[in-house]
Amino acid sequence: MKRICRTTILPAVLTVLLAVGQSTAIAQPVHASRPMTLRDAVTLALQQNLQVRFAAFEVAIARAQLEQAKAGKAVQVTGSASYTRINERAPTTVTVGPVPPLLPSAVTVQIPPPAVDNWDLRVSLQYPLFTGGRLEAQIALAEASVRGAEATLQRTVQQVLFQVKQAYYQLLLAEATRKAAERILAQAEENVRVARVRVQAGVAPQFDALQAEVHLANARQGVVRAHNGVILARQTLAALLNLPLDTPLEPQEELAIIPVTSTLEELVSRALRERPELAELSARRAAAEAGLELAKSGARPNLALQGAYSVGGTSPTSLSANWSVTLAVTLNLFDGGLTRARIREAEERLRQLQVAESQQRQAIELEVRQSYLMVQSALAELEASGKAVEQAREALRIANVRYQAGVSPQLEVISSQAALAQAEANRVQALFNYNLALAQLERAVGGPVTRSP
Repeated sequence: MKRICRTTILPAVLTVLLAVGQSTAIAQPVHASRPMTLRDAVTLALQQNLQVRFAAFEVAIARAQLEQAKAGKAVQVTGSASYTRINERAPTTVTVGPVPPLLPSAVTVQIPPPAVDNWDLRVSLQYPLFTGGRLEAQIALAEASVRGAEATLQRTVQQVLFQVKQAYYQLLLAEATRKAAERILAQAEENVRVARVRVQAGVAPQFDALQAEVHLANARQGVVRAHNGVILARQTLAALLNLPLDTPLEPQEELAIIPVTSTLEELVSRALRERPELAELSARRAAAEAGLELAKSGARPNLALQGAYSVGGTSPTSLSANWSVTLAVTLNLFDGGLTRARIREAEERLRQLQVAESQQRQAIELEVRQSYLMVQSALAELEASGKAVEQAREALRIANVRYQAGVSPQLEVISSQAALAQAEANRVQALFNYNLALAQLERAVGGPVTRSP
């Protein structure tokens, strides 16, 4: 069985998922058989799996938030225009005097009403010259969020790939079990035919026929169970691929042995370099460092340049222009200890993440070592199961010879057939266990650990 080669799939996955983000699962005929290889299943999962698509949108959201943070350092220009009309008023008359000797007689003064029309056009400009590191910290925080979202997407992809491999191997196991059950059924039917012939010929007791019929009934039940197992395995794989659950997937491969080509030390070293969980923690640590700078900016001065240009008047033909430039400095003199507490919180969070990273590295190494041990154990189990199959086949051959010679009952043949069937089932289960352990090791390392044959 060919393995999926390691490539830089993250950008390609993200591009494809965002391009088809609004699309639904690819429609397939409900009753049409669909051939499926492991490579086909992996490719389809990367395109359609809902967990992967959700994580891809998180990356897109984080990138949009980064653009918002960068926009804070750009020049902000706003424009406004207004027209105001007030109610018309009569002129106001004011009478002053007489005030002898300066004003011997009364004087009447008429004050005109205010203009009913007011026009105002204004353009304002603001540019942050220095924010105490606040804007830079916000940008660094957004960049860390992008890296964290990308690492989360990569982790989700690896987890989904493991689930797809597990489901595909489970389908192969179910198909192998079904074929084995059908072979057992065919053998049981042949046993019944032979037993009936020998009973009718008087060379075998009726017990042989009854025993063969019991074995046939059990074999039929085994076929039913194996058939149901195939259906359940197909549905599990179809769900991971976001296909209709009744899609009849037909695997095109068989379980095989592909040896690990790297040493344990090499696998541990790779895992500590490539596991996305460490990239996530690195992004979180960068975010915590940016958060610390953001908290410290609360105690630093802010310097901003502001400019305004306005045109206004009582009519469009009598507008006058005004402009202003302002250099503003603000400093938080006292905030009740809020900034100091925020700095302390950010420092403690950073120390916590350093501990979490050490813990994660230890967990990754342990996972790789355990997975590698499981692969070696499964390989030893495979060798033992192969020898058991050979011995069971030889025992069945001897039982058939003894039965045909009339020196043993048919029960010995049926028992030998059952022992061979069990040995073959153990062999298939061991193959499944090996391939599953291999998939777990690849998940622990963060990439393939074998070479395609």
